[in-house]
Amino acid sequence: MELTDIRQVFRRGGKEVHAVNGVSLSVGAGETVAVIGESGSGKSTLGRIALGLITPSAGTVTFDGTALGSLSKAALRGIRSRMQVVFQEPYESLNPRIRVGDIVEEPLIIHRPGMSKAERRTKVMAMLERVGLSPEHAERYPRNLSGGQQQRIGIARAVITEPELVVLDEPTSSLDVSVRARVLDLLRDLQREHGNSYIFISHDLATVGLISDRVAVMYLGQIVEQGPTAEVLGNPKHPYTRALLSATLSTVVGEKREHVPLRGEIPNPSSAPVACVLSGRCPIEIDECSTGPVAPRRVADRHDVACLRVDRVDDLIAVGEPE
Repeated sequence: MELTDIRQVFRRGGKEVHAVNGVSLSVGAGETVAVIGESGSGKSTLGRIALGLITPSAGTVTFDGTALGSLSKAALRGIRSRMQVVFQEPYESLNPRIRVGDIVEEPLIIHRPGMSKAERRTKVMAMLERVGLSPEHAERYPRNLSGGQQQRIGIARAVITEPELVVLDEPTSSLDVSVRARVLDLLRDLQREHGNSYIFISHDLATVGLISDRVAVMYLGQIVEQGPTAEVLGNPKHPYTRALLSATLSTVVGEKREHVPLRGEIPNPSSAPVACVLSGRCPIEIDECSTGPVAPRRVADRHDVACLRVDRVDDLIAVGEPE
């Protein structure tokens, strides 16, 4: 999948707000690309644009060589089975009046009309077992399941048609640590079996480090840094990425962490800077940072950073006190 110069504009209080602004992102076959950033950065909007649920104000979304914007509604429906989504809150995305078996079967009814009912039920039972649930769960309602089980149902529903792309929108944020680990293991196993691609939307950097191949960091609707996960998380080059990483809690007692303070608060999207999106908050900005948009520059293999001061990013680090 390729998203090229995507923009999504809406109006709030008579002002234009760019929920996504000039974003380009690619996802290869069998690859997991994580999109991280704070709430309101545009992550979920980007995921919905990738699925064709939102038509962007500008830019192109290409899936397997086909531009989604060029498709009729009927043609877009035909491609739906190849792209699916797992939502953040599993219970809210499951119909409480429908039994689990019927929930998981529904995509087959819609996208596999040639399958008989017996074939569908056989596939549903196999999928429930694959996600760690028993056949008896098929007769239960979502309210009778735990949060982890509900999320497994959401995953089963999403992958039963063996889609090529799955957008995972904060799929583990509502789960406790042990359940989260099992869900991540399940997602990795399913990816190895089917070779599908994931767009993994999250603010949990530890989880991103475990599951993704590449990371894109969003702030105020723009990607400010992207590259291989180990490179971006281990050697971040954008001041915002450094600040985001420094704000995570350490699990090591007494460990000293770098502290990267940003000035002020995140601005309202309707009054976001027209130049570098971090202008006004960045401790190392210079006059040129506020004169116009900052284009990404290549700093290492597949590692791009939208910052004029990449070579001076270490200047903003102060070592914090032991936690």
